[in-house]
Amino acid sequence: MYLKVFLLLSCEQELEEGCLDYRYTNFLVNADINCSQCCKLPELRILLRHRISQGDSLYPVNYLNQPYGLISGDSFFIENISFILSDFQVVNLDNKVIPSLDSTYIRTINQQKDSVFYTFLNSFLIGNPELFQKKKVGAIFHDGVGVKSLKFHLGVNNTVNSLGPTYFPVNHPLFVSQNSLYQKDKGYIFANMDLKWKDQSKKFPSNLSLNGNQFNTLIEIPVSAVFRAGYHQEVTIEVDYGIWFKQIDFSRDSQEMIRQKWLNNLVTSFKVVSVMEKID
Repeated sequence: MYLKVFLLLSCEQELEEGCLDYRYTNFLVNADINCSQCCKLPELRILLRHRISQGDSLYPVNYLNQPYGLISGDSFFIENISFILSDFQVVNLDNKVIPSLDSTYIRTINQQKDSVFYTFLNSFLIGNPELFQKKKVGAIFHDGVGVKSLKFHLGVNNTVNSLGPTYFPVNHPLFVSQNSLYQKDKGYIFANMDLKWKDQSKKFPSNLSLNGNQFNTLIEIPVSAVFRAGYHQEVTIEVDYGIWFKQIDFSRDSQEMIRQKWLNNLVTSFKVVSVMEKID
């Protein structure tokens, strides 16, 4: 009897617990027992690559020490450039969205001292040529799927914009203090350019920014890839700042016209350059 008990205990100790669902990144094919809480969702990660086109060539972006030219002959230095992207979604070959499973919860107190709770997708990314930022923008769960496009928004929606940076934890992309990303009277700055013109006598605008719900614009870029189940997907997106300046006449266009042309250009300035599978 004692021998039987000892053998049973020995067998139980040899059983390995792990994730037995192949759709998760830590799938363990040799596990004997499925764990209840250990399975890890695959992540959608975005890596931004910042470039600026000059004629037929594409260059890395440098602040202040490198002048860039326009077709008009005018040239400028970049002092700062930044933007905010949100709500990333992957579209499959059937034109259906692969839902993101990441949400964030924010609690506030209204004037009546009642708690108010907000829930929205925790999918945000700050773009700036001086930042190397690879960011998880969502968790995606599927059996393996062909992908046709990636969708996201410039800026943030009204709910997020009404909260402001102080409601987000210090490690969150929207916990920002830079004037180029948030201003109390304007809310989040969806896109910002600080330029220094080589010929300063022309009095071209040195600061341009997009903010407010009318600029919270959907951007969709094509992707040709197959996302295998159980893998993180790291998507490298290139943004070409040279496209931002196309057809803009800084000497004649009004500030509002410049902003609208800039927005139209910005939507077309992104493209996917690579998709890589990761298991870490």
